[in-house]
Amino acid sequence: MAEVATKDTKPVEDKPKPCCVCKPEKEVRDQCLLFNGTEGKGSEKCKEFIEKYKQCMKGYGFEI
Repeated sequence: MAEVATKDTKPVEDKPKPCCVCKPEKEVRDQCLLFNGTEGKGSEKCKEFIEKYKQCMKGYGFEI
């Protein structure tokens, strides 16, 4: 059934899917975490990339 927009909401189709945005930032973040690990000093090394990805996603309306 199709999603119907009311006066106060936007149709669901207007918002992109989270998998389809911020691909370059996600790839860099994932590569960093893959090679450095997700715990301890590994995640600290990737903090900059994680924050860039979060900011990008926030720009599309996603909260991580």
